[in-house]
Amino acid sequence: MIVSSRSIVVIGHRGACGYYPENTLLSLSKAIEMGVDAVEFDVRMTRDGVLVLFHDEKLDRLLKIRGYLREKTYSYISRLSIRGEKIPTLEEALSFLKDKKVNIVIEIKEPDTVEKILDVVKRSGIEKSRIMFVSFHHEILHVPKSDGYRVGAIFVCRPRKLSSMFQDFVPDVVLPRYDMLDEALVKEAHDMGMMVGTWVINDEQDLMRVLRLGVDMVASDYPDKIIRALRQSRLF
Repeated sequence: MIVSSRSIVVIGHRGACGYYPENTLLSLSKAIEMGVDAVEFDVRMTRDGVLVLFHDEKLDRLLKIRGYLREKTYSYISRLSIRGEKIPTLEEALSFLKDKKVNIVIEIKEPDTVEKILDVVKRSGIEKSRIMFVSFHHEILHVPKSDGYRVGAIFVCRPRKLSSMFQDFVPDVVLPRYDMLDEALVKEAHDMGMMVGTWVINDEQDLMRVLRLGVDMVASDYPDKIIRALRQSRLF
């Protein structure tokens, strides 16, 4: 499980995307320099089956181009950039991170890519203990879980009962959005043996609130701010 010398695990959300182009090697590198415990990035697949770091289905927000990533070949995508930064493949990102002292959180955006992502991760040679797979698609998490990887279930709505959702298998972490958190949810998760993470924590007020609730990890666009706030609050 991801551990930290701090009172809470700090994850760089899409690297340090509050400052740098999200899901790029620059963003991941800067988050590591800031002292995060883990970096998180999103994975999607091009039309010809190449796995790349990209969050959105559509290209318009980041690239000002109409259409969907899944419609484009990697040859096309490889010629584009996000504010001057190349869109890396999953293989490139893992090669870059392999020798870095940081954990890796991989968000699986498309259910049909899980086996292909697992294959690339295995071939990278990175220790399983450094990697956690997360997804909104909870039904696919049993695949990496059964292979010995840690997994996390992401939520945008507050689940009524975690015990009714996870009967066949229990993820290692639940990741509700920060405004969906409450004491009862955190307690139920801990009672079931799961850690609790949350996203996206970008200011000290939200950080202190989730700390009081007992969460174990936070993802931030500005991880340096979160780390600084933890130090100043004597919770480092």
